[in-house]
Amino acid sequence: MLIAFSLSVSGLCAQALDSLKLVLNGKQGKDKFDVLFSISREYTSSSWDEAFLYANQANDLAYEIGDSLRIVKSLRLKAQILRRLDRLDESIKTFEGALLIAKRHDIETGFGDEIKYILNGLAIAHTYLANYDMAMEIHFQSLVIREKEGDKAEIGFALNNIGLVYFKLKNYDRAEEYYLKSLDFRKAAKDNYEMDRLLINIGITNIHLKNYTKALEYIDEAFKICAPNCSNNVAVEGEFGRGVANYGLKGSGKIDSAELHFKRSMEIAKKSDNKRFQAENAVYLGRVSIIKKDFKTAVLFLTEAEEFATSSGYNQLLIDTYKEFSNLYTLSEDFQNASIYQNKYIKLKDSLIGEDLVKNIAKIQTNFEERENIATIQSKEEDLVRQRNLNIAIGIIALLAGLLVFVLYRSNAITRKVNGALSDAKGIIETQNHRLQNINRELDAKVKEKTADLVKANDELDRANQSLIRVNDELDNFIYKTSHDIRGPLASLKGICSVALMDVKDTLALDYLTKLDVSSGRLNVILTRLLIVNQINHATVGREPIDFNAIVDDVLLLERKKGMPARLEIRKDIEKNIHFLSDKDLVRIILENLIDNSIKFYNDSDRIQPFVHIKVALHNDKDVLVSVIDNGIGIAEAKPDKIFQMFSRASERSGTGGIGLYLSKLASEKLGGQINLRNTPEGYTEFYVSFPLKMQLV
Repeated sequence: MLIAFSLSVSGLCAQALDSLKLVLNGKQGKDKFDVLFSISREYTSSSWDEAFLYANQANDLAYEIGDSLRIVKSLRLKAQILRRLDRLDESIKTFEGALLIAKRHDIETGFGDEIKYILNGLAIAHTYLANYDMAMEIHFQSLVIREKEGDKAEIGFALNNIGLVYFKLKNYDRAEEYYLKSLDFRKAAKDNYEMDRLLINIGITNIHLKNYTKALEYIDEAFKICAPNCSNNVAVEGEFGRGVANYGLKGSGKIDSAELHFKRSMEIAKKSDNKRFQAENAVYLGRVSIIKKDFKTAVLFLTEAEEFATSSGYNQLLIDTYKEFSNLYTLSEDFQNASIYQNKYIKLKDSLIGEDLVKNIAKIQTNFEERENIATIQSKEEDLVRQRNLNIAIGIIALLAGLLVFVLYRSNAITRKVNGALSDAKGIIETQNHRLQNINRELDAKVKEKTADLVKANDELDRANQSLIRVNDELDNFIYKTSHDIRGPLASLKGICSVALMDVKDTLALDYLTKLDVSSGRLNVILTRLLIVNQINHATVGREPIDFNAIVDDVLLLERKKGMPARLEIRKDIEKNIHFLSDKDLVRIILENLIDNSIKFYNDSDRIQPFVHIKVALHNDKDVLVSVIDNGIGIAEAKPDKIFQMFSRASERSGTGGIGLYLSKLASEKLGGQINLRNTPEGYTEFYVSFPLKMQLV
């Protein structure tokens, strides 16, 4: 019934739209995305279907070029259009996908505004579906962000939308309170954008407060603001509001006047394909017909309203329709249908506006008000809170450092045990070889005695080998268990960082906490890769056809989602019809780490076009050769045998602690292959893996 503000940009004229289409063919990459995005926005003033078509094209292109901000912008636009097309469930899913991506990035890089707009649109969609507690919670999140920024106009928009939720809950006093707050902020900001729609909202709220004359004054003021070129949205909503006000007065001639305004609103709604207000007007026209005892016409209008509300998912409208049907059939003495619709009304209303919803709304409102009180208290204790957070941060950093030292110490201790066992085994072997040489020079009479000694020595050697195997197993188990044990506290640490980053205001503390959050994220990546080491060591190697094209495309899609450098050129040269059986998961680990390594160390000089070249081909009909070549920063002073060792890092850009190439080597050897590094004649860096066509498992 009321209007939620979605902060959309008004369209250009048709001539400007044609101009955008003319330049579209000559654009590529980000420039083409920007044109597609602009065309979609302009179509929102004339054709939602065309707007959705171009928004889809823009979104596909954003994923293709791997630009996270443009992916979020296009998803947000798609979701807004889906809401206007009454595809509310799809709209919510699209909004949630955009929000998930946006929250992974720094709000200062353009994602902050997107988060606000997404929260706003998502809450409106939940309002239309009568998910009022979810809508209220999201609107308050949006309001908190806008209050921190201090933009009075945007605070006004958020307050209006909170008022809408209270209106839908029939808490009209609270709704008017938030609408009037919104009006004050909008006036203070001297922002008249959609001021006419806000006044209509206040007017319709006053109707339900039975202030009918005051309601008409607000609606008339709204029409004065937009005259003489009021938009279809304002016209359909304003005429509807006038109809409701006259319906409420119910005096002489007022019902006829209400009917006239409802029919005007219905006519405009049909021309602009506004299904929601077609349904709103149909409900009231049904009510008017009931008052006039024209039950046949009332059935027609209410049936039309029910069809619109059901197909579009407008649950509140459906509740109103069921209620009027029950009233209609009661008056016409069709008590069976009256009972059916009364049950439908009660069942739907209880499912949407039950005790749990009321409790949730109260809790959300209380939490918001408590947040304001807490903020006041915290401002008086700022120095104490800053010192406490700094102490916590220092303590957590010390704990992390201690954990890391412990892991390294235990790893070194186990390595020393392994080396000691190997040394003992070598000494035993050398001793026994010496004894065998002496035995060969001994007399035949001592053969039996020396044979017994040899058997004893072999038993000792077996025990040494078993000890070595046991130590290796202990090392694997230690890595696996330690990685799992650390990930729990690490997850808690990241959670603490996230909460602290929301509440701490001190710049220095925020800097420390941000660095701590980034460092804990890197440690989490390292622990994950250590678990992969254990996975490779204990993997049962499979044999299945390998589709290199599919694996490479999947890896590149993952890289684009993480954020690929904008200028980086990816080249693929994969030979067709390679029939190669191997373990798909291990092959993917190799390719994923080699490709990620090349992208990570790309050449960021403006004078050089960076590239990564992925090649797969048969070699001498015996091997499959996989190469990843790049013209990146290179690997300075690195020895090929050292670069594949665990914790060996070739550059400070490495975020995985030097484990990626070790994983590639481990997986290659598991499949019976070999991995190497070399410089091409052009000076590029090439990592290549040679797999035997006839798989030799390790």
